Amino acid sequence: MRSFDMDRPDVTESAYTVDAGHFQYEADLFSSTHTRFGRRKSIDNYFNTANLKLGISNSLDIQLVVSSFTIQKNIVGNITQEMSGFSGYTIRAKQNIWGNDRGKTALAILPFIDIPSKFLGGKVWGGLIVPFSVSLPGEWEVGAQIESDFLPDENLSGYHLSYLGSVTTSHALCKNVDFFVEGVISKENETKNIQYFANGGLEYTLCKNLIFDIGIYYGIKNASAKTYFLGMSFRL
Repeated sequence: MRSFDMDRPDVTESAYTVDAGHFQYEADLFSSTHTRFGRRKSIDNYFNTANLKLGISNSLDIQLVVSSFTIQKNIVGNITQEMSGFSGYTIRAKQNIWGNDRGKTALAILPFIDIPSKFLGGKVWGGLIVPFSVSLPGEWEVGAQIESDFLPDENLSGYHLSYLGSVTTSHALCKNVDFFVEGVISKENETKNIQYFANGGLEYTLCKNLIFDIGIYYGIKNASAKTYFLGMSFRL
């Protein structure tokens, strides 16, 4: 098999696919997203948000992302509203264009469709991600991606485009421990809102096919989300 490569823990997706006939599990065992706007604060806690991946061919895998359980809290002053339930699922397919087995660079395309549950409401939406990976001297790994999403309008009357770009780099910190740092920018066309994120985290390789990770996606603006996560990945 190829080296163990994951789409997590950073936002930037990997350009490599799962080997044909093999299964890979990548999950936020727990993540918590905090957003504050004036007196209003929201806390979304996610449990076992898992990406189930199956290698179909040497350059194609299919993926099912499922959020097992979500608790949402909306706090305004002393008033707290809480909801919980199943968030929905996302169907994805990653096609590697080049670099799966040789060379220092790799490119892939990753279309996806998101189907929300009744708990969250909303409409079906989708998008396309184009991830790129490059191996640099000194065992530095760099990844980047561009993404375009076709999102439902806030009033659900139609759809609009949003865009995201990211760059990430990773390197060994010590034996069995790697770190990553990442910058992300996104633009929402409906609201013209631009968000900036500075992300980082650690990965611990317990064995060849089992990795744990911990980190943060940190929104730079005061009203931007801050997400803390603990995750795990393994393959068979």
